[in-house]
Amino acid sequence: MRHRSETWLAWFSLFATTIHFTLETWYHMVWGQPLQALLVDYISVALMIFGAVTSLRIRPRSAAGLLAAAWTYNLGFGWRSAFGRLEALERGAAPVNGEASFVLPIVAASLMIVAIVMVWALFLAWRQALSPSPANG
Repeated sequence: MRHRSETWLAWFSLFATTIHFTLETWYHMVWGQPLQALLVDYISVALMIFGAVTSLRIRPRSAAGLLAAAWTYNLGFGWRSAFGRLEALERGAAPVNGEASFVLPIVAASLMIVAIVMVWALFLAWRQALSPSPANG
């Protein structure tokens, strides 16, 4: 059985994806991040949209696993982004592409939010995996 909070998670995923897409595109235009880095973000956006739309469309069934996969992907590349910046800061290196100093705290705070939401999505997927299938029960 689908948990009610999955609908909230799907809508929050779409909201977060809209912000992510907008800010990453803006960042790319302002600081000129490499195209490969932008493509990783756009893959993330596609995964989030796919998971959220699937979740909203297949009710009463669940797509919690797809949402969990999308949020886990986001945590993975966000982890690399945040800790790559922290490592450079510890070495005393200048920020990549001359980005402003306010970017690192935003990335770190975003990473914490992504981690929390990922745990939520993983819990829903775990709960769904343990629930009896309607065909079997």
